[in-house]
Amino acid sequence: MPRKKLRNTLCILSLGVSVLAACSSGSGSNVIVEPLTDYKPSQELDLIQKIRTSKDTSSDVQELYRDITLIDIHNHDASNPNAVKTWTDYGIDRIVLFGSISEPSAKVTDQLAWDHYRKNPSHVYPSFAGFPVYDEEGLSVVKENLEQGYLNIGEIAAASTYSPIVSKLEWKSEHPNDGYLPKIYELAATYRVPVLLHIDPPNGPPIEHLKQALEQHPDTTFIFGHANAYNMPENIKPLLEKYPNLYIDFFAGFTAYSPDSKHKLEDYVPLMEQYPDRFMLSTDSGYGLNASHAAHALYEIIDLLTPETAQKAAYQNYERLIELQPPTDTQIAKIKELSAKLGEKKTYRLNKRMANELIFELEQTSEKAK
Repeated sequence: MPRKKLRNTLCILSLGVSVLAACSSGSGSNVIVEPLTDYKPSQELDLIQKIRTSKDTSSDVQELYRDITLIDIHNHDASNPNAVKTWTDYGIDRIVLFGSISEPSAKVTDQLAWDHYRKNPSHVYPSFAGFPVYDEEGLSVVKENLEQGYLNIGEIAAASTYSPIVSKLEWKSEHPNDGYLPKIYELAATYRVPVLLHIDPPNGPPIEHLKQALEQHPDTTFIFGHANAYNMPENIKPLLEKYPNLYIDFFAGFTAYSPDSKHKLEDYVPLMEQYPDRFMLSTDSGYGLNASHAAHALYEIIDLLTPETAQKAAYQNYERLIELQPPTDTQIAKIKELSAKLGEKKTYRLNKRMANELIFELEQTSEKAK
């Protein structure tokens, strides 16, 4: 499906929400919110196959695949006021957006990510990383943000020894199962929200602790951030074999363009084809590279995958994690409150993302009605 047509379809879905009954005067008790946690992905196999059968080998892959849906699941550009435009200009439809991680300044960028989301809900999935993992206050922050409507947790600095930046962060965890992280994982499972983890080195003790977390929290969805960076497919495969709750954030730009990479994109293709439901793509905001290379590499890996795996990695695998999240108590209460103010009596069927977007709309309508 062409991108513009798909965006229009998503727009309709994001607004909602199956609405029953007509508007009338009434109280919040006359508003019913029913969870909708069913995911029916759009299909772009025909589009991908058409691109490949008519492909001009002299054309750039980024232009060839520009019309397929693409989600960047790891983006630090919350402090950039032009973040959405920056990445949509590269053909990326949606970004999982946050800023600083595992330090006090992340509280500020978490709010900036939410502000971007309010302005561009069809292009942003808000995430957050501003909470201490060794302080009980961190649990309160996580629960409050999840109730508010954030759709992703992280990137959490779950372990870092070699990163010149992450290893020095104030709220870094010593390992992926330390401090209040187990409690945070429990909250993530309750809210059905994925957790994005930074782990370096991607071997040795940090991975042993990750295995413990995966075993102890089978209902939590873990995303191993930039798992291919400084790592080989042979190290990732055993984790995917044993832990069905683990997903891989594939930072294609690192493998394709970093001078530190010892592999080629082709080296990871067999593993991605073996586990097509477990890989997602990211730019990491071009860390160590530049935005252009980070974005271009996404299209390069897409071109190497079968059409079925390409569409899953490009958007379906992550989109599923979003669309299956139920609305929170806080969201439901807010919808009832705003609907009552507008004199509406309705039944809504929606998920968490839809609830956020409905709240934004109701707030705008309420503001205009003043």
